[in-house]
Amino acid sequence: MKKPAVWTGAAVVLAAIFVFAGLGGLLTALVAAVWLTLIPALSTGREFPPAAQIRDARVALYLSSAVVLMAAGGVTFLAWRWLGGVESLQPGWPSAWAPLVGPAVLLMGGGLAVAYLFRGLSVLRGWRETEVVHAIMPATGSERSVFALLTAAAGWSEEIVFRGFLPVFLMPWFGSYLLASLPVNAAFGIVHGYQGPLGMARAGVMGLVLALGVAWTGSLWPSILAHTALNLLIGLVLHRSLLGGFKWT
Repeated sequence: MKKPAVWTGAAVVLAAIFVFAGLGGLLTALVAAVWLTLIPALSTGREFPPAAQIRDARVALYLSSAVVLMAAGGVTFLAWRWLGGVESLQPGWPSAWAPLVGPAVLLMGGGLAVAYLFRGLSVLRGWRETEVVHAIMPATGSERSVFALLTAAAGWSEEIVFRGFLPVFLMPWFGSYLLASLPVNAAFGIVHGYQGPLGMARAGVMGLVLALGVAWTGSLWPSILAHTALNLLIGLVLHRSLLGGFKWT
């Protein structure tokens, strides 16, 4: 019980620093501080049930996770609106989708390259995925359908938070979007603590690839589309080759 209290206090202190530094108002500063400290800390300390129990309750886990992600993304979206900042990154509905497809495909290719790079490193170094990662992969048609909903929620909300609001919030300190993305994507990696050190490093590097896409296009939508597509591909098609089912020769 002490650790959540400690990290909650750390988030409050960091929010106060943000406010006194002029990065934003109290609410936006508090949202940023919670994402940068409290949520990563809680993610690394979270205890999951046994793998068999996870497999028996995948649909419920997907639905509850999607609801939490959408709620967190919605709160952060409002905080971003209050913050203002880089207007070109504000995630309004795009007037045309065609120009977004090419960058999204390139970002998806970059994300897949990162995923298979880490898969190769895990084979060479003997690193293993956690049991939780294996257990949460969908296996039935109904699970795949609900998993697709989860990927859409994750693609939107995580990009709002980690490629949108947080880098824009920290830009006055770091001077550029990409520099501000470095600590943000470190937090993004830590949030994936259930995947173990391998998965946290992989998520952090993937986050940097998506951040490069945002800096390149000036829009958040290619990264949202790429993130969603990556989750779908990995969860529904490529998880065996990425998690150990593929025979490397």
